[in-house]
Amino acid sequence: MLKDSKTMEIRWHGRGGQGAVTSAELAALAAIAEGKYAQAFPSFGPERRGAPVLVFNRISATDPIRNRAGITNPDVVVVLDPGLLAITDVTAGLKDGGTIVVNSPKSLADVKADVGGKWRLAVVNAGTIARELLGVSVVNTTMLGALVKATGIIKMESLEHPIAERFGKRGKDNIEASRRAFKEAAIAEPDGSAPIVKRTIPVEVFPGWKDVPLGMVVTEAGNAATYRTGDWKSQHPVVNFERCIKCGICYLFCPEGCIGQNKDGHFEANLYYCKGCGICARECPTEAISMKEETV
Repeated sequence: MLKDSKTMEIRWHGRGGQGAVTSAELAALAAIAEGKYAQAFPSFGPERRGAPVLVFNRISATDPIRNRAGITNPDVVVVLDPGLLAITDVTAGLKDGGTIVVNSPKSLADVKADVGGKWRLAVVNAGTIARELLGVSVVNTTMLGALVKATGIIKMESLEHPIAERFGKRGKDNIEASRRAFKEAAIAEPDGSAPIVKRTIPVEVFPGWKDVPLGMVVTEAGNAATYRTGDWKSQHPVVNFERCIKCGICYLFCPEGCIGQNKDGHFEANLYYCKGCGICARECPTEAISMKEETV
């Protein structure tokens, strides 16, 4: 709950296309509707869909907000993509006794083991809720419900008008997704235990053009030479080879060029590059491809 004269700072961790920017904007609009002061702004460069992004909120009950710098010591951290827990220190700078809200299919106890017990923790399977109610894995409005339950920073009712105005005909579904996340989010209070040491992913070094042997052609899926794009997905394709007719439609439609034929002639994705967009599953004429949720 936001106390008088206190500005609550929220840092959102997500990926391009998950709606983190929209989440922060809707939270700010809801706060302003309650008579509070609020700001929302992103921090990202030329990243593509799927690349990690940061977005910030400041909300104050009484005082105008003058500080417009990025937030390094947040009161609250919201993680839209569970895969970020393995490759990013999402709790960096999070204040002692602060709150972390995580979208994950894991149990509350398992997520607590990943992030430690130093902070208040809220966990909700926002990906499943979004897919069931919205038909897509865009968890922005869903995570707003979990944020409200974990912090009380705004009222659920205050979110309804901004969501309805932003999403139009889909507003009702997005409001329902937010309400369901509010209901299903599980919360654990801080117990003082230290967080675990964060895992680090080694930086991949690719040869420059001067180091490539003459006559050699270097190709890679999508922009994987710059990013470890396989870490970006929240779902991955699974092929039922009994239904696959080896037509190659999935290969033709894959935007990252990460689908190829195996030794048996069936097509399957290289999960090192796959971003989990699901286009292959939607285009498969025999419905041989299904999307399975990541469990990291």
